Amino acid sequence: MRTLSPTTPSPAAERARTAPRAPRLGRVLCWLAPAVLTGLLAGYRMAQPEAWRDELATWSAATRTVPQIFALGRHIDGVTVPYYLLAHVWSGWFGDSVPALRAASVLAVAATAAVVALLARRLHGPRAALLAGLLFAVMPVASRFAQEARGYAFAGLFAACSTLLLLRALDKPAWWSWIAYAVSVLLLGWSHQIALLLLLGHGLAVTVLSPRLLARWLPAVLVAAAGVLPFTVMGLGQRDTQLDWLAAATPGDLAGIAGNLFISGIVGGAVCALAALGVRADEDRRATLVLIAAVSPILALYLVDQLVAPIFVGRYLYFVVPLLCAVAGRALAGLRTPYAVTVVLVVGLVGLPSQDEMRRRHSGFDYPRAAAMVEVYARPGDAIVYAHRGGWQFSDTALRYYLGDDLPRDVLLRSGQVENESLWATTCPAPDACLAGTDRVWVLSADNLETGRRAGETDQLTDAERHALAPFTRLMSTRVDGFTLALFERRPRPGGEPDEPTAADRHWGPGLRSADKD
Repeated sequence: MRTLSPTTPSPAAERARTAPRAPRLGRVLCWLAPAVLTGLLAGYRMAQPEAWRDELATWSAATRTVPQIFALGRHIDGVTVPYYLLAHVWSGWFGDSVPALRAASVLAVAATAAVVALLARRLHGPRAALLAGLLFAVMPVASRFAQEARGYAFAGLFAACSTLLLLRALDKPAWWSWIAYAVSVLLLGWSHQIALLLLLGHGLAVTVLSPRLLARWLPAVLVAAAGVLPFTVMGLGQRDTQLDWLAAATPGDLAGIAGNLFISGIVGGAVCALAALGVRADEDRRATLVLIAAVSPILALYLVDQLVAPIFVGRYLYFVVPLLCAVAGRALAGLRTPYAVTVVLVVGLVGLPSQDEMRRRHSGFDYPRAAAMVEVYARPGDAIVYAHRGGWQFSDTALRYYLGDDLPRDVLLRSGQVENESLWATTCPAPDACLAGTDRVWVLSADNLETGRRAGETDQLTDAERHALAPFTRLMSTRVDGFTLALFERRPRPGGEPDEPTAADRHWGPGLRSADKD
């Protein structure tokens, strides 16, 4: 195997230097066109899917002050604090609507398409760049994480950036090249710490291509790691709280990772096959090493899952998708242009059902509809109870997000999420006393996340909460996806006259029932 010295350009770089230069417009369009297309596709209908529970956690954190975000990180989501700080600044500038919160991710994924193209151009020229960028643009998983207010989109962006900057530093090992690489790795770790598994492949690439540069690569990595370490320390001990829902992965999970990672099994299989073909005739082995850098985090995370603790989740590995697309572009460049474009179009068409589905729903919990039902039929003085409040459904956060000041009084609230430096509130220890003086109570009961068991009207409440509702009569109830919503009214005291029922009491519309129909 040929070893390159720090001053010896790779065969690919040498060919790029001596080959006729592509027109300047072509060298720009090869990355600009995929970026624009990706932005358009990723932004299409991005406001339609509801904000799901992870995004509600983002909103809850982003609307706090900076000291409150750090306080939250000491108890939960310590490794996510850098993203929460970004979301805090972003929402301060652009608002906290669903499209506003997701816009940062859309821009990150569009930028990722450009970097994928630039990486492919470094591996095999402008034609491979354009095809790799277009292939990434039609990936359902790219649109999925573009439409999510979490750090995954940024992890994909900085995984591609750091790999591109590493190859550049190996060709031109100037001090600024390594600084740029270190900054990119730092941002990668701030986006998602699991994405730092990419450094396994980076270390191998430096060892194979230019072992003398290990003396520069290691300090760059250590500097970046020092910037990530405080958030790692903050997150120590939080694994049992945040990932207690995970079970250890099976060999079948590893075998099916392409379908899980790419959302569509056929799309994932096609991209992986193209990436495998993309390393043929790889004289300087750079495409091969980029492919290894993409595959090694998958195997490493599975190993951690088996030997340490369950953590093998497909979305945690999204950052390898841009690298696979970049290497796949090298294989597409080996085809005639009509055939290569046809392959990209076919892959895009196969992914259309997944594209459509992800733009409908992001979860099985219809938070907007539950909030809309409460908003339409609530009266001044109404109260609301959440059952159960300590789960990952974040029902109370969702209704605060969608209803704001129009939300009925949270009658059992003892201390809120911000006061608790947490994502969960604390409930009243004496529900009877807290419900005193309340005549109408809404109960929003969330389905069980682990078993999928449908919630009843009161079966998610504690015994004390059910006892406090004993003097109440159910007026009506309904089902929305993920929730059972019921309204209770206090029975009139002896000698008192009940209020005259309103039109809203008599009719809720399709799918709802009134107590007098039971």
